[in-house]
Amino acid sequence: MSEGETTVKKIYIKPKSGFPYQGTDVPFEQSVEDIKALLRKFKCDEILSHEAGDKITIAFKKEGVPYIMEFPEIYEERKNQPTRLRMDISARIILNQVKALLIDVEIGALSFMQAMLRMVALQSPQGITTLGEVVEMQKDNILRGQIEFDPTKVKALMEAKE
Repeated sequence: MSEGETTVKKIYIKPKSGFPYQGTDVPFEQSVEDIKALLRKFKCDEILSHEAGDKITIAFKKEGVPYIMEFPEIYEERKNQPTRLRMDISARIILNQVKALLIDVEIGALSFMQAMLRMVALQSPQGITTLGEVVEMQKDNILRGQIEFDPTKVKALMEAKE
């Protein structure tokens, strides 16, 4: 993966495999609205959802800091039928993941930014990426104590905070 390139996780599941939320009957759109409501509860603003093909993203700001959450593409393999995209499952997973992260914010154990740190959006020469993706790309250097940090990303983050 090149710097600045976001990757959406693709997950393939078998029918009745016990995968989390596989039996959900909550529509995708309802889960997205629930995520947005949760973000509003935590005083986030500029909440936008974007769909480009099968790629779904929610972008928002909190205290001027931009965040991005990407939904994994979940495909259910079916016997004698084409594989089916199950974004309804993906949205339930993201909703519950965000709920879990924000529990620490609610009880005062972490700040919002600490809880959502991997979702902080950064501008790079190749486009927008997340801090989590930058850390993943740099994990070997980080573990060796040799962090390579692109100043344009720091500048973009600081400007977003203003």
